[in-house]
Amino acid sequence: MINPYEPDFANTPVSPLRAKFGYAPAGSVTAPAVSILTPFYNAGEHFAATARSVMQQSLQNFEWLIVNDRSTDPESLRVLDEYRNADPRIRVIDCEVNGGPSRARNIGYAAARTPYIVQIDADDLLEPTAAEKWLWFLETHPEVAFVKGYSLGFDAEQYLWTRGFHCDEQFLQENPVQPNSLIRKQAHADAGGYDENNREGLEDWDFWLRMASAGHWGTTVPEYLDWYRRRATHSDRWDNWDSGSRQEEFKKQLAVRFAPLYRGAFPKIAPRYPGQYDDVPNELPFANPLAKERPRLLLIVPWMTMGGSDKFALDLVRQLGARGWEVTIATTREGDNNWLHEFARCTPDVFVVPNYVPATDCPRFLRYLIESRRPDAVLMSHSLLGYQLLPYLRSHHPEMAFLDYCHIEEHAWKNGGYPRFGVGYQELLDLNVVSSEHLLRWMVDRGADPERIEVCYTGVDTQVWKPDSAARRSFRGRYDIPEDAVVILFAGRLHPQKQPMVLARTLVALAQRGLSFHAVIAGDGEYRDQIAAEIARAPDAWRIRMIGAISTDAMKDAMAAADIFFLPSLWEGIALSLYEALSCGVAFVGAAVGGQRELVAEGTGFLIERSDEETEIRRYTELLGQLISDPELRRRMASAAREHARSFSLDAMADKMIACVDRARELAAQSPRPRVGKGLGLETAVQAIEHRRTEALADSLWHQRSVVAGRPESAGSPPLNGRRPSFGKRVVSRLKRMVAKRLRKGT
Repeated sequence: MINPYEPDFANTPVSPLRAKFGYAPAGSVTAPAVSILTPFYNAGEHFAATARSVMQQSLQNFEWLIVNDRSTDPESLRVLDEYRNADPRIRVIDCEVNGGPSRARNIGYAAARTPYIVQIDADDLLEPTAAEKWLWFLETHPEVAFVKGYSLGFDAEQYLWTRGFHCDEQFLQENPVQPNSLIRKQAHADAGGYDENNREGLEDWDFWLRMASAGHWGTTVPEYLDWYRRRATHSDRWDNWDSGSRQEEFKKQLAVRFAPLYRGAFPKIAPRYPGQYDDVPNELPFANPLAKERPRLLLIVPWMTMGGSDKFALDLVRQLGARGWEVTIATTREGDNNWLHEFARCTPDVFVVPNYVPATDCPRFLRYLIESRRPDAVLMSHSLLGYQLLPYLRSHHPEMAFLDYCHIEEHAWKNGGYPRFGVGYQELLDLNVVSSEHLLRWMVDRGADPERIEVCYTGVDTQVWKPDSAARRSFRGRYDIPEDAVVILFAGRLHPQKQPMVLARTLVALAQRGLSFHAVIAGDGEYRDQIAAEIARAPDAWRIRMIGAISTDAMKDAMAAADIFFLPSLWEGIALSLYEALSCGVAFVGAAVGGQRELVAEGTGFLIERSDEETEIRRYTELLGQLISDPELRRRMASAAREHARSFSLDAMADKMIACVDRARELAAQSPRPRVGKGLGLETAVQAIEHRRTEALADSLWHQRSVVAGRPESAGSPPLNGRRPSFGKRVVSRLKRMVAKRLRKGT
């Protein structure tokens, strides 16, 4: 999958640089779930790449119809002949006369044995999971007639394209998509198919408006799922596509032919609002059994975004891949997923589940992944819905090994956060895995069985995070920091968990003591403005730089440039940034919370016990001042930190996690958890989805409450102590009306 921030258009879906997954059918395909349709006319050597992208689809339960529109080029015919008997799922249909792409597609639709048609032209490419994601979308959105994803232009012209069917009425003025998509066969019939009289191009634009005239419309999955090969010019083959008079005349004809659409009759897809205790579908809409030759893991996480728990998941997937494992990833919460491309570098089998199915279909989608991929185990990490769906998944797969991984307890969130759910659902988990001995004890104190808990430290790649004199000079030069200056680094969210005001006030206190240092604050969040205001009070405040959130590569440079890493957290598991700092040979000063004591050995840093803010600021100021003033102490600590970090390598982490999976499988076989009836499993799934609906409603009302009260958006979350301010009768009355309105809508 493309990295949208730094796109590499040479790294196509069939590039040898792509991560692989053993996509192959587990047996013969007798009842395909989808038909793939490709019109073929003198496609040449490009067709081989198209074919590879089709045959490596994650949805292997397909038939592929290649409609040969009377090709005349010998080389193209030779390439096509290679596929005639290559696979029983492939059918080549030879036309008696050349009729153009519209007729070829219509012939393919008539021959298709399934209700769903994937259109892919003979020189374009599909991402490995495109057909599977599109099919799940249409199966769970009956109001939608066709779907596609974002596209990439490649070859003669390169670009990222985020326009699609969600642009709806823009199709009256131009055609913002190409044909690669999934379409209901019945919708094609309702629209009368493609116009076979049009052989001059832009027949797909006409087809989309035919669909709209028949009352059908589609939408877009927000992922880059197909690659559109761009030619140097298209008008040499398609007269209507001249970006000039012919194209303008074609547009005028459309306005006449589909006049009601231009007068406001363009179809709208009505949104579906979740209702109270919605039914949760239980039957799988289609089967897709995949062959299996290597060990597999299904990893369930909330999202794929920048954070410590996400970095652990990314490192784990990368390490397992290097050891021959195949990993499927499923996310359960909506989010920006700005690390999606990072995970896709390690495995193509990545699913942002909310992009394809409504919440009510999430239970059976996860079950489908288990039945399709047949993983050796299911590992969930920080997914609330994953815990809540355990009874449902267990009811269908009592033999499967289930385990979780928890990083940190959070007293201010759900009375302990994810480890609290690890305790509560332990009887349905074969094994709990935690990031520290501290967290193990925390769970045992709350009733967990210690015999079913293992500790696996998250680890750090000491070959990546290491002292680097060139990076040190480069980073310091970028921010005008002298070579001999002492640099204090903070890296993290500017969020209450990290005590950002303790950070700022400590740095101001150091400056007020006249100590010579520079500080770099790398991170962003709701406290940014307050920190900036506090720092402005410091003498030589310019020495304290706020550089915002930075990339992983930039963070490596920042660590290399630092002498002291400062992290005054309220709570942690073991901060990933702490592993990275020690591995880079940076002395640490921070809070003795969570499992930090297990990583900060004597001589590698200073830890202080939690106290009130004033006491903590005084202690942090003393310890940081000591390190600033004593270069020999910093040198000894840096050397000890680097050496100590070698004990927490990613290799050790991966070996331990594989051992945990093996133990979970043994426990599942030898000491299985209680069976869950399928009726009870389904009811718990209904309850889980209802909990998700009401929680989303409560969150939205809390935000609106903040807006009504005139408070800033950053103050829209409940305070950590759980106390909420009182409101006047007028505000309460308005909130009641909001709730009543939303309940009527079912939101």
